[in-house]
Amino acid sequence: MKKKLWMTFGPLLVAFAVFLFVLFGPSSLFSHVSSSTVKKSATSMNESVIQGLDIQKEALQEGNYLPIFGSSELSRVDPFHPSVVSKKYDQGYTPFLLGRPGTQNLSHFLDVNALGSELKGKKVAVILSPQWFGPHGVSDPSFGANFSPLHAYKFALEDTENTPERRYAAKRLLSFQVVQSDTTLKNLLENILAKGPKKPHNQKFTKLAGEIQFKILERKDDLESKTITGSKEVRVDKGLKALPETLDYNQLDQLAKEIGEKNTGPNPYQVKEGYYKKKIQPVEKKMKNSRGNLRYDNSPEYGDLQLLMDAFKKAGADVIFINPPINGKWIDYIGMNKQGLKNYYAKTKQQIESQGFRYYSLEEYQNEPYYLEDTIHLSWRGWVKIDQVLADFVKAPVQTNYTPTADEFYLKIHHQPGPKKIQK
Repeated sequence: MKKKLWMTFGPLLVAFAVFLFVLFGPSSLFSHVSSSTVKKSATSMNESVIQGLDIQKEALQEGNYLPIFGSSELSRVDPFHPSVVSKKYDQGYTPFLLGRPGTQNLSHFLDVNALGSELKGKKVAVILSPQWFGPHGVSDPSFGANFSPLHAYKFALEDTENTPERRYAAKRLLSFQVVQSDTTLKNLLENILAKGPKKPHNQKFTKLAGEIQFKILERKDDLESKTITGSKEVRVDKGLKALPETLDYNQLDQLAKEIGEKNTGPNPYQVKEGYYKKKIQPVEKKMKNSRGNLRYDNSPEYGDLQLLMDAFKKAGADVIFINPPINGKWIDYIGMNKQGLKNYYAKTKQQIESQGFRYYSLEEYQNEPYYLEDTIHLSWRGWVKIDQVLADFVKAPVQTNYTPTADEFYLKIHHQPGPKKIQK
């Protein structure tokens, strides 16, 4: 009889025991990340890297990596990309690219918040994009595609005071469908959002459910961090061959002009010819003077930027924010509101510098050729400027003397609009 019972239930018990061991066993058995994996991950922009923690933490502990938060521009690896130039001339740092198409301030906030003290005293760069700051901020699909449940649960489970900042972050997260579809995470965030001791969901049960889910996500990150695909090392090594042996930024800029000119062709916007023929030419006539109302100076993205800056303040990181240009010839053609664009640069500069962060803008180069490879993405001469800025930034003494954010800031922006909802 006992043998029959064991034959029936034994495999289930063994499987359950293995599950518990994998889930709650010593982290040291699962979380080790090799240096070679970190090296591959630095240029991969792989989803598991961006949405995980193990590899990012290992990169920070190794010491030589410079995290660069951004979005799709980071994937434009030409000979002047920071990953190439820093390797060619041994600039004392190796970029670790933390961004994908659609990653904006709110995703980066969750990542930085999750890394926390791992960033203390570390140099970090953030490349903003003006187009993030549209009237609705990050779109629901973009946020969902880059959403990290691991980072979100870490935020939601923090045992800390529910400040206006924390409640604002919870409200922003709750405006996205990917968060609403996770009942446990949704309940945790709704408890944060509720003022006073009375909460909409049982706190003990909700927290326990959240901790179990977080443990599962941690172990998933441990296992996925063993093998990473998508490294751009081949493209980096190819770029090395195009560069002169001695570092001279004037010479690099001249070379960038020459390569940019060869790649852009005869189109009127000085963008890559392939991009022009595929993306612009089919809609060119329709786009003329079609964007008179387009502006980037009123957006919930400014609140998300503040969340990101406050996460860096708490972590104690030394951060530089970099603002790229937009293609001036394209702006003229589509009739974009130039005052709105000027306001964007002025507003971000004031918000960043007034709190003690380093800031660099390429706004003045929007009418110069070969700073961008298309209408918005950095390339060639744009990267050369950023290479110089990053080299100086890394050598400068660590600076983390930031101005605290008043609670009134988050109370004031509490009712700003969120992303447009997808019509079903």
